[in-house]
Amino acid sequence: MTESLHPAVDWTLDQLASVVDDVESTYTLDSGDSVRVKRVDRDNSVVYEGSESVDMTQPLHKRKAQLKTGCFLGASYVDSGGSLAGTEPLRETDVVVNVRVEGMTERKYGHVDPSGADGVPFSNGDTGLVDRVTDALWSKLQYPGVDDSRVSYRYLEVDEDPQSVDWQDFYRASLDVTFHGYEQLGP
Repeated sequence: MTESLHPAVDWTLDQLASVVDDVESTYTLDSGDSVRVKRVDRDNSVVYEGSESVDMTQPLHKRKAQLKTGCFLGASYVDSGGSLAGTEPLRETDVVVNVRVEGMTERKYGHVDPSGADGVPFSNGDTGLVDRVTDALWSKLQYPGVDDSRVSYRYLEVDEDPQSVDWQDFYRASLDVTFHGYEQLGP
């Protein structure tokens, strides 16, 4: 695993490691193999589980071969901003990381099955893949310990945008994770 260009992306992908382990130990495919879930740093196309490279900028329907190998949890740095806080060298700061959850139905040899019998449900209450991702992020809601000595984050916000209705055999959800905190300015 390589370091991301932004510590908040590393932190987000680290939180999703429990989702990978949990889904792979809970769900199997029709073949009896475990459902695979792979974390991807979308800023540099590095896959944490495996040695392949994945370009998540391509449309889903053009990535059938990749989606046959598992579901993908991709994180990417989106934006940051802030404003000075009082008269100290301190800035209120927000950093946004986008998490994209993708999969393909088991009918097309993917790893998603709405019933959970031959794959992981994509979104199904507390058992679906998207719900597990959201839960993993919400579990660290207060004071996320991102490895950045200048910044201390107070809390997170997670906003979900389900996008699966756009495709028949492909599943996608997008989550914006906003880190709110303070950044120490200067030496």
